[in-house]
Order: sequence, then structure tokens, then C-alpha cells
Amino acid sequence: MKANKILNNQRKCFCKYLDDKIQGNLSFIPLVLKTDSVMKTHCKIKLKYKKCKKLRPKKLRAYIPNEGQALSPEDLLRWQDKNILIIGKPGVGKTTVVQEMLRLWGEKDGREIDYMFYFDQSVLAHSSVASLEALLFDVYSKPMEKDRKEVFQDIEENSENVVIVFDGVTDLEENSILWKIMDHDLLPDAKIVITCRSEEEDDPLFSDWPTQTVYVQGFSADSIRNYYQKMLGHDPVLLEVVLKNQELFSLSHVPMYAFMVAAFIPFKNDTENNHQHTVTEMYIHIFRLTVMTHGGKKIKEIDKYLGEINDQIHPLMKTAFSATMHKTLNFNICDETNICHAFLKNITLQDSVSSATTYCAFLHNTMQEFFSALWLLGHPDEIEEVLQLCQTEEHKHMRHVLPFLCGLLSEHNTRLLKCLFPEDQIKKTSDWFIEKLLDTLFQPQSESEEFDLLYVCQCLYELQSPKACLIFLEKMNHRLEPEVDLDPHQCCALSYVIGQSRDKEVYLNLEDCTVADVGMDMMLSCSPNIRLKTCKKPLKQITFFVEFFHKSSHCNCKLFEMRGRYDPEKCNALLDLSSHVKNYETQTGRSYLPALQSVFQSPDVWIIDLLQRKSSVLLEVLKLQTQKKPVYLRRCSEEESEVMSFLQCLPYISKLRFSDQSERVLSRFLLSLFIKAAEIETQTGKQMLKLLSSVCTSSSGYRWTCMFFDWDFLLDLCSHVKNYETQTGRNYLPALQSVFQSPDEWIIDLSQRKSSVLLEVLKLQTEKKPVNLRRCSEEESEVMSFLQCLPYISQLRFWDISAKETRMSAVRFLLDLCVGAVETDRDVGTRFSTLLSSVCSYKTFPFDEDNEDYDAGVQSDFLLDLCSHVKNYEPQTGRNYLPALQSVFLSPDEWFIDLSQRKISVLLEVLKLQTEKKSVKLRCSEEESEVMSFLQCLQHISQLRFWDISAKETRMSAVRFLLNLCVAAVETDRDVGTRFWTLLSSVCSYKTFPFEEVAVVQSDFLLDLYSHVKNYETHTGRNYLPALQSVFQSPDEWIIDLSQRKISVLLEVLKLQTEKKSVKLRRCSEEESEVMSFLQCLPYISQLRFWVIYNKESRMSAVRLLLNLCVAAVETDRYTGTRFSTLLSSVCSYKTFPFDEDVDQQSDFLLDLYSHVKNYETQTGRSYLFLFISFFMGIVGDMVNCGTDWVYTQTQTVSII
Repeated sequence: MKANKILNNQRKCFCKYLDDKIQGNLSFIPLVLKTDSVMKTHCKIKLKYKKCKKLRPKKLRAYIPNEGQALSPEDLLRWQDKNILIIGKPGVGKTTVVQEMLRLWGEKDGREIDYMFYFDQSVLAHSSVASLEALLFDVYSKPMEKDRKEVFQDIEENSENVVIVFDGVTDLEENSILWKIMDHDLLPDAKIVITCRSEEEDDPLFSDWPTQTVYVQGFSADSIRNYYQKMLGHDPVLLEVVLKNQELFSLSHVPMYAFMVAAFIPFKNDTENNHQHTVTEMYIHIFRLTVMTHGGKKIKEIDKYLGEINDQIHPLMKTAFSATMHKTLNFNICDETNICHAFLKNITLQDSVSSATTYCAFLHNTMQEFFSALWLLGHPDEIEEVLQLCQTEEHKHMRHVLPFLCGLLSEHNTRLLKCLFPEDQIKKTSDWFIEKLLDTLFQPQSESEEFDLLYVCQCLYELQSPKACLIFLEKMNHRLEPEVDLDPHQCCALSYVIGQSRDKEVYLNLEDCTVADVGMDMMLSCSPNIRLKTCKKPLKQITFFVEFFHKSSHCNCKLFEMRGRYDPEKCNALLDLSSHVKNYETQTGRSYLPALQSVFQSPDVWIIDLLQRKSSVLLEVLKLQTQKKPVYLRRCSEEESEVMSFLQCLPYISKLRFSDQSERVLSRFLLSLFIKAAEIETQTGKQMLKLLSSVCTSSSGYRWTCMFFDWDFLLDLCSHVKNYETQTGRNYLPALQSVFQSPDEWIIDLSQRKSSVLLEVLKLQTEKKPVNLRRCSEEESEVMSFLQCLPYISQLRFWDISAKETRMSAVRFLLDLCVGAVETDRDVGTRFSTLLSSVCSYKTFPFDEDNEDYDAGVQSDFLLDLCSHVKNYEPQTGRNYLPALQSVFLSPDEWFIDLSQRKISVLLEVLKLQTEKKSVKLRCSEEESEVMSFLQCLQHISQLRFWDISAKETRMSAVRFLLNLCVAAVETDRDVGTRFWTLLSSVCSYKTFPFEEVAVVQSDFLLDLYSHVKNYETHTGRNYLPALQSVFQSPDEWIIDLSQRKISVLLEVLKLQTEKKSVKLRRCSEEESEVMSFLQCLPYISQLRFWVIYNKESRMSAVRLLLNLCVAAVETDRYTGTRFSTLLSSVCSYKTFPFDEDVDQQSDFLLDLYSHVKNYETQTGRSYLFLFISFFMGIVGDMVNCGTDWVYTQTQTVSII
């Protein structure tokens, strides 16, 4: 059915803006329809000022129409009048009235009217339809072809049963089909219903048309309440805020505006990064959606469309501002076609018997104030003057513009306004506006005029600036005393300002105020920022809160709606409230706590300081919970009565947490709890230990419960419980099993505590755990006792053994363990040796592999010390213990040894125990005996490395040691026939030798080595370099500092290479002999590079060296016939020259080089640039030098910085 389709399409159009919760609530709300005249509009803004008066209630109420004699859409259908003209301002509900008529007609079964046709503006705009039949059946609805003629005949012959609606008539062509229908030339007895805007009433089209005129005046006060109840009833707080906001309530008499408010608030409430609702933002959305509707645009097109009609909107802003300044609501607008009339209505006033003047006015005066604020936003230079005018009696009415201006300057609204005003202009204005606004509002006014606190809060609420609120609160000394009754909107603004106070408390005095429940809820939501006083007498204030909370549990007020995981102030307030209520119950004999149950259930965690408050108070509020809650103890009391009382709370606690106290105090409190729980269990049979254990171990995910991971505490607890078991003859440890399973690792100081205690807790574990020994005991009984722990240990570790004393203590203890295990196994048949080997067999032994303090050097020291002690102990006893520890000595992947502190023989012993070759890292010794001893280690070593040789002194020590090794290997091989030299060459032949990764000083080390070998060859007359050839082939690149080292050394090592290598120069030498010497290196170089040169001095030094090389190459080639020029060009011809990767300094280097070469050519009259053509082509290109015979053949990118 066509009528249903029209209504459904309209419904869908509305629903796309609405929250899912309220889409089902769309239904007709009665509108005020009158047949006499439109409402009279104020021509002047009348101003009265009282102390802290409310905002213009009387004037705002004047916009809301009175219902009077009720007239409904159903009445219009029943009227006998054949012509009905429905008039109203934009958005007031004209279409709603005629569509309700259409709905009523469509739903009636036994209707008197047979046909009803509805044509909206889309049809009326194209009125050139050829015939009535085409209009009704082609444009509106198409009946079956066989019925078409019969239906049309029925319509013509019985036109009294036909209603035709033209919705939104603005102009009709004379003699058109629509004109003829309106004049009843066609369908003479049909009822014609036309809607038009107020300004069209005097149009000639209607002036001679006999009609019954109906004025649509919008929602009455009851209809506004009914409308918002349907749209926002699911959220009582939002509903109360809108209904008690006088500006929004008055504005909502226009249904279109009411719909926009209802659509905006729930949408805004569900968005992410939600900020407070402000009136200004609603007006902005009303403004934007009105423009969208008027222009027939989509939401995504609004910003672009606003930009296109900017020239129409800004004059309206100026007109609004001028009218507001002059206290008038009526003004002239000449152009009746532009966007302005989407916001305006026409008012015609008769001047004389034969003349009348038509004025324009905004649909609501607050919309005029909003447009005035928009004009100020575009003219920030006028704002300061307006601020001052607001303080004068004549222009106090301009104060109503400032809240809108504050809202427009809020950063949350910038994105909605940047299509009208430059974004940076809004930002700059906002930056200085805050201080100016507050300075102005705090200026002394007339003696009779007091400071308007709520007005300032309203401005700050619209501005949504925490910074401005903090400044204001500082000026108010954090004391606010409104002294008037507060509506919900004022409470909303006030609570927002208080909520920005950060950590500082705001004192709010409401003694002389009446506050609605929802308003009080907002005030209390500021906790812990607020200290609230509602009554002078404390008991009366407590009574107030008790009664309020009692009432709130029934009126669905959401007290403490925001649940905090950690909110001590809220918990303190509730515990105070509980104490007061208990006292009040005692005095009155009445029970209030049950009514407050929902209030006391609000915290997720209960926080209490047992030094300040009794456990009995906590017990009362815990009993009111519907489920167990975590309890967080800020401080503990060791009084026996408090410990007993706290244990009564355990059945209501899910997790127990601790904070803000020393481990000593906390340990004593927990020990008291466990001991007292054991006593109660002994006396009453209640399973208190299991209950206490449960609430302790369930808190394992929180840092403040680390006490249950504190080994000392748990070991103390074990000792106490064991003593208590001895006294009572009962067994409690099994009940605490879950507590003792908390740590992932057990740490014990055997110099302070017996191993037997550790054994007890280890027996309670469900799996093996690592044990870390902080300090060790060498008492035989303790060693034997510790062996009993081995079956329960996964890894044995030692704590902080970097110092020699603690390391040696650990070594002696481990040796004692080893001896004890072997002897016990031999005598008793146990397997302690296997267990000991097992707990020590892991890569990082004796350290935790996840510990950041793991030091491979200290690990080697520990194991080498252990080996020495075992080797010393074996001769004393005549027994062999090293095999039992073999798996321990297999732990490291690499062995570290300082030969200046330790004998090679110890290293040799541990290397013999390895099942595969391992790398060895040395600090060196130059003793000949140590060198010879080290040769014996070579067959067990995979790679030889040196430790920390970046300093020259240690590097040279390593060089000398390696030279000594080389000489000893060669000599021994010659004399004895061994193959030490082959082994030495093997352990040194890897890319990064003598380091485990690439290091800059590798070249320095090898060049120093080469120099020493050459000198030694000179002294001895023997040849060692060929034996070291594989060592010198290690680097992929050679790095040399020419200011510190001669080229000749580099030349020699380059000659040893089997392939060309790149050479990188760290610093350069300009000595001619060095330059000539470097030319000799070119045949062995693949690429010439320079160390990254960031400063100009080093760059110019490199440029001069390269120029000198170039000149020397050309000159030498000319005189001797060599090809150094070609070689130099070759080693420089690569993309990133002179660096090994792209760097910004490449262009600077090459441009400097070019300049120097050109200058040198000018001085000498010779050409050298040709030598560099290959690598200049890679950088600049397409460049012709008229002074030389070379060109660049391709175009390159040039970046200008």
C-alpha cells in the first residue's frame, strides 16, 4: 500500500540517526494545532537580574505553546471543510501532522474516505504532469491495468470521498494540474490539504483561496516531556538533564530540534574517548543537520556544502550579533532564497490601514545567541570588547552569548567548525581566551551584584578545558558555595569543574541548596575530589545521606556507578558511612544498612588501614556483599583482638593483598594470622588455615602480595608452624601446601638458616624447584642435610659469587657436597652423586639462565676454581672425584681465563673433560712456561679469542702472546715433530679473529701482529709469516689510521691476501712518501673507502689525500708507464664512494673534491678530472664542463637542502 510505503520510508529516514534502543519508540506525539493565529513573538529581550537568578525562565517558557482547545490530525480528517491550509515555521511538525492523517486513514477499516493521495515537495517541484490520471496513477500509485479505468471513474464521480495532500507548496504554475486540483476545477468535492511555511501565508496563491487555516505551533510542555520520555527513558540521568535544562527544553518545542537533541545525546554517549555533553555541541549538530536538510545533502557532504554557502551564513551571523547587541529579536533579511530561512521565520506587522512590514526572527532566541557566538568566533578581535560590555548594566544580556562562545572554542568541536573558520584561528583564540574570560568574570561588579558561580561553571563546562577549571578552582581557593537551588544541568556543570581538580580536594557547601537526586548523584561521582557538606549538624548530614541512599536504591539512581579497581578514598567514605549508619541504627532502633546494600557493593576492591580502623567495620560491609571481594590492607595491626577479628572476615574475601608497609611488619602480621588460625582450628575444628591459605595464594598475580613469594617469610612460617605442631601434636603444614608452592625458586642463606627447614618446604612442592644459595655453610651436618634436599631440586644455583670470597665459599661447599655424595653413595648405596650432577648440569651453572646478572667470565672462574679444589683434594684422599663432576664442567659454551691470575694447567684439565671442542677467550700472560703449557690446550679448542683488547696496552699484550705462541709452535714442531702450528692456525682462522664478532680494532690487532712478526723475523733470521697467512686473511675489510701507522705495514698484509679486499681509511696522511707508498697498495684493493667523516676538517683531509693520490698516480704513470691512474679510478668507482653505505655526507665530499681538483688544474694547467669521471657519473650527471673534454651522459637527482 502506497501510504504504508511513504510512512515506512519516513521512519527509516529518522531511524538511521537513532540509537537501536529507541527506534521502536517512534510514534506520533500530539502537536499544538490552532485555528486563530500564530503565537505572538517578543520584540525585545526583557532583562531582570536577581541575586544568582536562573537563566531567563519566564522568557524561555514563552516560546512553548499552550495546548488550549485540543485539535488533532483526526479532527482535520473529519472536518467538512474542502480546503485546509496548514501553516508553520520550519521543523515545527507540518509534515508530521499530514503524515499522521495518512496513517490514521490507512489503519481504519470502515473509513468514510475511500482515497487519500499524498504528494511531497519532490512531486510538487515537477508539476508539469499532463493529466489528473497521470498524476494519480503514474506519479503516485499504479493500479492493475484492468482496474485503472474503473478506479479513475470512481474517483471523478465520487470526489467527495477523496483527500489530496500537497506537503510543502511554495509555487504553482497557473493552469497546471496541481493548480486545477487546488481550485477544484478537477475533483470539485475533494478535500485539499496544503502545508506551507509561515512566510508563504500571504502569497497570492493562498490569499484568494477560500480555506480553513490551521497553525502548527509545535510541542506543548507535556508533549516535550512525553517525547523525551519515549526517546531517552532508557537512561534516567540523561532524561533528567535534558528536561531540567531550560534552554534545551524551550528549544525542543520545535520537533525537529527535539529530534536532533534526542538523536545526538545517546550517539555521543556511546562514542569512544567520550567527553561531557555540552549544550553548544548539540546546537552545532542542530545547525549542521538543518543545513544538510535544507540543502538536500548527505552527512558526508555537510562540510563541503558549508564551505560552498559560507557567503550566505556569515551575513546571518553578523545580523544575529547586531540584533542581540540591540536587544531585538526581529530584523530584516532581503534575500528570501538562501540558507538563512532554514533558521528563520517571518513575522508580518501591520503599520497602518493599508501597509504592513515583514520581519525575520530566529525560531528560538537561543539560536540567535548561538549565531552571535559564531560571529564572535570569526572576529576574535571583538571578543575582548564584548567581555567588558557584559559587565555593564546595558549589555548584561550579552552574557548569554558567552557560554556558546566557550563551547565553540572547545577543542572537541574544532573539527565541526573548521569548514567555516580556520582551525589555527580557533586554536589561537582559545589559547588567550581562557585567561581573559576568568579575569573578566572575577572583576568586581556593582555592589548589589554578587559573583555568579554557576554561570562561570556553565562557561567552563561548555569550554571543556581542565586547565581553565584548575585556574578557576585556584582563584576560588577550592571552595564552592552556590547558595541556590540546583537543577541537574547546573549540577552537571558543577561536577565537571570539581572533577578536574586532580589530586586536590574541593569543598562544596550545599547547606542552602535543594538538589535533585540525579544532581546529588553527579556531585557524589566526583569522589575522591569532593568534600561535601549538606547540613550544619553532622548527624543531620548522615541522616540525609542515609535517606538519600535508601531512596536511591528504589529510584534507580546510579550511585558510584564508575567502579574503581583501586579507590581508597571511596572505601574510606563507605566505611565511615557504615560506622555512622550503625550508630544511627543504634540511636533510632531502625535498620538502614540493608537498604544501602547496593551502595556498599560498588567497590571492586575493599581497602582498609587497620591502624586507623577496626576490622569489625570491614566485617559489616563485607557481609553486605553478594559475592566475595578482594581486600587490600594498607597497614596492619598486630593486636591479638584485631587479628582474631580479621580472621572472621576471611569467608567474605576472595583475595588478600598488602601495601605500604615494611616486610618486617607484614611478616609479623601474617605469621600472627597463620598461628592464630592454627589455634582456632585446634580449638573449634574450623578449617581456618585452608581458608587463609586460599585468600593468600589467589593473589599471586599482584606485586603487593610478594610476601608470599618471600622465601625468608615462608621459611620463617614453616619454622613457626613446625614448632606449633611439636607443641600441639597436630599436623598443620599440609593445610598450607598451596602457600608454600608460591615461589618459582627457593633462596636460602645457609649461614643463617638450617637446611632442614628448606627440606620441609621442598617436600610440600608438587614439582621440583630451583634452589639458589645466598651464602653457604661448611658444617658437615649441613652438607649432609642438604644432600637430602637434592631429590626435590631441579637446579642448584649460587647467589652473587662475583667476589672472590663468596665464590670460594660456594666452591668449597660444592666440593663438600660432591665428596659427601660420593662417600654416602659408596657407604649406603644412595645415588646422591647422580642427583648432584643432575641439578648442576645446565648451560649457565651456577647462575639462573634468565638472570640479567649472568656473567660468563665469573662462571668460568667458578668452574676453574672448583676444578683446582677438586684436583687438590684428590691427592689428599687418593680418590678420584672429577668424573663425578664431568657434566658440571660441560656447562659453558665458551671458557674464559685470565692467564695473569691463573695457571694454564687448570684450563687444560677442564678442557680434557669436554666432549667437544669449545672456544677459549684469554686475558694474556707472557711467561714462557705458560705459553708452552697453552700449546697443550690447542687440540681441545675450537676458536681462540682475546678478552677486552680495545686498549692499546692489552692489545699489544695479546699480540706478544700470540707471537710467542706462534714461535713456540713452529720451534716445537721443528724439534719434536708435533703439529702445534697447524692447530694454532686452525683455532685462529675465522672471519672475526680474534673476536667473536666484527670489531673495528681487528685490523689494528692484525697489523700490530704483522709488525711484531716482521721485527722478530729480522732479529732471528727465521720466517714465520707464511705460517700466519690464514690468520691475516680473516678480515673482509682492512681499516687503517694513516696518522698513526705506516702504509708499508698495510702493503705487506695485503700481499698475503688471496683476493682483493676493501680498505677503509680512518684518518689520512698528506706526507708525499706515504702517498707514493699507498699507490703500491692499489693492485691489492677492491674498494677504497673512508671512515664516516662528519666534520669539515676530516672531510677536507680526505679530499686532499685523494687529490694527492690522483696527482701522484697521473705523474707516475706519465714518467714510468705504470697504470696507477686506472687502478685508482677502479677502486673509487662504486655507487656509495667514498663510504660503504649511503650517507648524507657523500655529496659534500664529492663537491669538495671537485672544487679542489678544479683549483689544482688551474694552478698546474694539467687535467685530472678525467680520472674521477666514473664515480662523478654515479652521483651528479648530465653536467657539461666547458673547460675540459668530458661530459656526463645521464641525468641524476639533485637534492637541495
